[in-house]
Amino acid sequence: MSILFIIIEILATVVESYIGIKFVGLLLESKYEESKTNLIAITTSFVLAFFVHILNSIELFSYGTLAFGVVSISLIVFSVYRCKFPHAFLISCFYFMCLNYLDFLAITIVGALLHNPDYSKIVISTHGFVRIRQMFICKGLLILAYLSAKHFMKGKFKINSFKHYVILTIAGGIGVVYLIDNSLDLVDFGNVMNWIVFSVILILTWALLLLYEKSKNDKDMAKFMEIKNALLEENYKGLNDAYSANAKVYHDFNNHINILYQYLIHSDTKSAIEYLDRVSEPIKNLLERTWTGNEVIDVIINSKLRKMKENYIQSSINVEFPGRCDIMPNDICTILSNLLDNAIEACQRNQNNANKWINITIRIINQMLILIIENGNEVAPQVKNKRLVTSKEDERFHGWGLKSVESSIEKYEGVMQYKTENGKFKVVVTLNYNIIEKEDVF
Repeated sequence: MSILFIIIEILATVVESYIGIKFVGLLLESKYEESKTNLIAITTSFVLAFFVHILNSIELFSYGTLAFGVVSISLIVFSVYRCKFPHAFLISCFYFMCLNYLDFLAITIVGALLHNPDYSKIVISTHGFVRIRQMFICKGLLILAYLSAKHFMKGKFKINSFKHYVILTIAGGIGVVYLIDNSLDLVDFGNVMNWIVFSVILILTWALLLLYEKSKNDKDMAKFMEIKNALLEENYKGLNDAYSANAKVYHDFNNHINILYQYLIHSDTKSAIEYLDRVSEPIKNLLERTWTGNEVIDVIINSKLRKMKENYIQSSINVEFPGRCDIMPNDICTILSNLLDNAIEACQRNQNNANKWINITIRIINQMLILIIENGNEVAPQVKNKRLVTSKEDERFHGWGLKSVESSIEKYEGVMQYKTENGKFKVVVTLNYNIIEKEDVF
């Protein structure tokens, strides 16, 4: 093999690896600055090309080499971008599916145009002008495809799309492998038509998945708006009551000043303070606290906190929320609202006032959001098949219920755990999330 062929082979692999790493950058946020990300991408592409060259010296095309490429790119992506390894592996598999799709589609079309039934075998098994020419065609198509993706794909990969794209990648990968095997047996216009039909099916499947996701997101958003409107109505009623009481305070302002004056000139400071606390209570009710800076979470906590106070339920709140993440407002609303409603209703049924308490904890740990809701509980909830259920006697889980909560949790590959001990019920929800700049769908 001449030095020229070796150099071209290595450069072709460098292009494939570099574009693969940069393609992921269209979907995930890098851990580093762009200059450092580019340096890592270039360096690792040359290292990867060296090892691929060694494998190609044994056999120019093999599925073993493809598997090595997928795993290598996955590890690089996992190291460079903010993601979990399963997501890095999925996107790498998707990229290699597209890479081989473009390569063998181009090989099949060129071979059919040249009326050479063994064209694909020649390209993948022998060094020479035919292979070099085809490599330039394929890498040119790859660069055009990447530039097109860079122009049109403006969004970021979302965790709740994971299952759909696993299905798309597996089905597409099986189709590509099947068509590659056919093209290796014989290159003709019949195989070209097979590739075209597969392309149409793949595009339609992708479009249907996008439409399904959009429809599901619209339904989730509609449910979210229902809850949001209910919360706003509840907040409005509370604020309206507070403003009405506050107006009365201002209307009786002179009387209040006179009473305070009388207390003070008689040195009855204690009575003056108690009276001031009573008349200023409506004003205190107007002050809504910012807990996390996230409007949805703050509205929910303030709304539920008001309800707790009305029912003489003690509370402890220790919360935070990531500033930029792909957890949708409707999902966190579904989870937090339902769990807090359940906790409040459980406390309302408790006979002993000492058991009327709720602790709310939300913590961020390594791109995981941990929600912990604890409450006093005198009646143990019913469990069936390791899941909490509703009974006529125990209607703790109703409304949207745990099914809605579980559905939202599944979108983020999360888990929900619960336990009852010593008169305390505890729910722990763990959600995985990505740090993002834009909220869109891959």
